Amino acid sequence: MSSLSSGSCLAKGAVVSSRHLLMLRRAILPPVTEGTDPGKQPRSTLYYGWILMYALGITTIISYGTTQYLFGVLVVPIDTTFHWGRASISGAYTLGLIIAGLLGVPIGHLVDRWGARLLMSSGSALAGLALFGLARVDALWQFYLLWSGGMGLAMALTLYPVTFTVVANWFVRKRGKALAILTLVGGLSSPICIPLAGALVAHIGWRGTLVVLALAQLGIALPLHAFLLRRHPEDLRLSPDGEPALPEQAKAPLPGATLSEALRSPVFWVLTASLSLVMLGSMVVFVHQVAFLIGRGYNAVLAATLSGMLGLVSLPGRYVLNVLSSRISAQKLLTLSVVGQAAGIVVLVQASSLSWLILYVVVYGTSYGAFSPLRAAVMADHFGRRAYGSITAVQGIPVAICAGLGPLAAGWLYDMLHHYELAFWLCAGAFILAAIGMAMTPQPLIYDGDVAKAPAVLKKGSTR
Repeated sequence: MSSLSSGSCLAKGAVVSSRHLLMLRRAILPPVTEGTDPGKQPRSTLYYGWILMYALGITTIISYGTTQYLFGVLVVPIDTTFHWGRASISGAYTLGLIIAGLLGVPIGHLVDRWGARLLMSSGSALAGLALFGLARVDALWQFYLLWSGGMGLAMALTLYPVTFTVVANWFVRKRGKALAILTLVGGLSSPICIPLAGALVAHIGWRGTLVVLALAQLGIALPLHAFLLRRHPEDLRLSPDGEPALPEQAKAPLPGATLSEALRSPVFWVLTASLSLVMLGSMVVFVHQVAFLIGRGYNAVLAATLSGMLGLVSLPGRYVLNVLSSRISAQKLLTLSVVGQAAGIVVLVQASSLSWLILYVVVYGTSYGAFSPLRAAVMADHFGRRAYGSITAVQGIPVAICAGLGPLAAGWLYDMLHHYELAFWLCAGAFILAAIGMAMTPQPLIYDGDVAKAPAVLKKGSTR
């Protein structure tokens, strides 16, 4: 398979997708627009929030598959081409995550105020253009500019912090199910994109691979974001979960804590510290696990396939645990998932055969799959809808810094020690510390409609 034929096929698919997307949308979507009269909205119409979950699930496959999951596949071939060193290459990824975290604050505010449609569309367009540029780099500064700057901004505009804000606004009682659907579809990203990227790199090289993935951003993710996204259900004169809105609800402020109230809460900072440690460990795994397995003597394609299987194995965890979160505390399930990730890392480091690696994929994949949606549910339970995007964006700064420093530190340790064992043991320790922090955090204040069910976040006597 040649680079030209791959790009040509995908380009033709993109043209077909763009040409028929509007016709398909008219055929399958309810005929509603922002500001539709509720009296004309039929009760049997499919709630638009569910359509958004499936659409965002598809775009999540591409958004994560061409950024976070892709990078781990590129480390070895780029190092082979340029001999920049693992630490230098990982540094671009680290800087990109930090930039994404810092930009998340203004982006979160914009999502709360204006919605995600224009922002996510711009992010997909930027990611496609940055990938085209990365396919032509021949200097380290160019790689940093395009990955850290271009892909960093694209990640801030398109990844889970933005999509989870959409979920938090469109669902309350059914939030667990909505997150399960979104992440169940989006969870196909790693089992599809990591093996696909590994196979493409082996057949057409890493430069050709980047061209193919750029076309996927522009031909699939961009049209879906541009055509389908909407801001709040109130814009369609609905309430979260698809219930008709009462007239007074349309004028009422969204329920939940403000950003300043959240920042005064000790719960916010304990959760932020714990989540930062989890993301530090998780990013080390996803950036360096392919290189780790290659260093253990496994074939590069097999290593990418095993890494991609993590996403496939994560699907039951993504769905089952998040549906259970409507009956069992999402925070307790989140703590359990972090402990499971620690156990998976121990299995990986101790693995001496393919059967042990399969056990790692099962244990770590199941636990990791439940983490992101449960994290979103816990934050929404604690702080509500009012400023969800801004609150999680501020939290995203230390989370992104730790997520970025993890792969950089692991690359530095590899360059010094010529193995990854110490880095992965430290990751297991980070997971355990995070689980302890979550277990010690008080149970959340759950916002249901306009009523707070239990006092946990705000100080006694404070107002909302």
